[in-house]
Amino acid sequence: MKVLVVGACGKMGQMLCARLNELKIENCGIDKHNRTLADDFDADVVVDFSSSECLKENLILAKQKRIPIVIATTNHSAQNLQLIDEFKRDIPIFMSANFSIMFNVMLKLMSNLGALKNCDFVLTEIHHKHKKDSPSGSCLKIKTALNKQGIQPTITAHRVGEVVGEHMLQIFGESESLTISHSAQSRRVFCDGAILACKFIENKSPALYGMSDLLNLD
Repeated sequence: MKVLVVGACGKMGQMLCARLNELKIENCGIDKHNRTLADDFDADVVVDFSSSECLKENLILAKQKRIPIVIATTNHSAQNLQLIDEFKRDIPIFMSANFSIMFNVMLKLMSNLGALKNCDFVLTEIHHKHKKDSPSGSCLKIKTALNKQGIQPTITAHRVGEVVGEHMLQIFGESESLTISHSAQSRRVFCDGAILACKFIENKSPALYGMSDLLNLD
């Protein structure tokens, strides 16, 4: 498998390239200044760790090369989601707001909370102070899962220090409470999840896929 990493100068892009090298997986990292390097690299899959503003050109790149794309960016506009819906007819697309295996297992656990009536739900997320979007894409993913069950959580987002990512859902009943939480100690978990996504989608048919497909969580 040969991986083309878009956004290779960012923190996640650099870490993904380093991790691919550790695993002896051939890769090529590009950014907005050296995109022409992609022309001569015979990639099997594109991983987009750039930004949501670059989505269209990265989808076009994958389509031109006739290879799948793994979208690891967040904070997508309605226009971007429409683009993904269009391009999934021509190429396989894997998209996730969070590539951590344990986070997605936690998300599945949170899909069965509808039986908890008359409770208060408090969702707290903490990320490093450099993170641009707030709430995070992962937090919004949890919110969506809860909303589908008629649950409207109170959300608090913190941007402090160099915290990789923490999410905690607290549920308060009349005489008891329940806490479900996940903490990522290293960005490596996101790299390893993205690599699993690459292997999963490499030979798939055009469609939109996610972590629930990879982990058989449905």
